[in-house]
Amino acid sequence: MKKPLVLVLLLLTLYYTPARAQQSSFFVGGSGGANLSMYGYTSDYADIWTTSRVKPGLNGGLVFGMEFNKMAIVSGVSYIQKGTRSETDNYNLEGGNVGYIKARENTSFINIPLLFRYRFLGEKFGLTLAAGPSFNIGLSGNLKLELQAASGESRSESSTVRFGNGITDSYRRFQPAFVISPGVQMPVGERGKLGLNIVWDLGGNAVNKRSSSALGADGKIINISTILSVTYTHHFVFGDKY
Repeated sequence: MKKPLVLVLLLLTLYYTPARAQQSSFFVGGSGGANLSMYGYTSDYADIWTTSRVKPGLNGGLVFGMEFNKMAIVSGVSYIQKGTRSETDNYNLEGGNVGYIKARENTSFINIPLLFRYRFLGEKFGLTLAAGPSFNIGLSGNLKLELQAASGESRSESSTVRFGNGITDSYRRFQPAFVISPGVQMPVGERGKLGLNIVWDLGGNAVNKRSSSALGADGKIINISTILSVTYTHHFVFGDKY
């Protein structure tokens, strides 16, 4: 009795393994879209910049990963524009005048996510939910400050935003974040998939501690972005015969 049972189990295993393999794939593709970014301030920074509004930007890059039936590990490398628009409260200027300062900061990053994704519903149309860490590497940036006075006077100046650990660097170059991303996914052709994703990129403290200590400032500046991204990926299915 044992030999027929072993034979049946072996045949079932041989039959079932290719079917499972057909559901696993390596994928690679591209992504692009737009995003809204802003800074969240705490402590001394919140006392200075009392208002923060979103700044639009663009993003685009490469997507790759592994898909196992409804689950996937998703990574990639993309370029993303971040920054903020901030304002101070009114305060007294020289000569009894009153005014405030507006700031517009533009920064650019290389973004590398490492996300776990799960797909709900079927193959034809699926809802997805992804989450995991994201690693932002600061590239360059610029800051424009503009003084607006009640007298009608206005002045502006521009400076470079520096990333690093030096005393003259404003922000850390390496800025980890946590990502939550709901989306939809649908097949395109035999091996393609089109996705539309909303990405909430919730950064940690971006401030360089050495420069903030030299300025005597306490608190955090937190990079926050809401990203709309369209992706197309081509899937190389394991177990295909060529």
